[in-house]
Amino acid sequence: MKREIGRVENVDATVGGRHEKYLYKCLSPIPFRRYRKRQRYLEAAIPKGFRKDMLFLNGSTVGQIEYAPAEASGLPIHGQSTYVLNCIWVLRKAKG
Repeated sequence: MKREIGRVENVDATVGGRHEKYLYKCLSPIPFRRYRKRQRYLEAAIPKGFRKDMLFLNGSTVGQIEYAPAEASGLPIHGQSTYVLNCIWVLRKAKG
């Protein structure tokens, strides 16, 4: 049985613009607030390769992944050619 998924969009929130609000929390940010520690981390980590991608289904946030090379991670992990997955989630309604 084939299921109609709808309109799916993957957005890189690290490139600025209207999706910047998603950079400041691991879960969908409602309400949007900038946190100073997080802002300082992002200012240092984004140029080193930090990325956060958001998944939208029919205009609603249904998932995200946040990752960075070890040297840009906020966690004490070291290694060459190592990426750290900080946060990942997909809502059940996006299954399939």
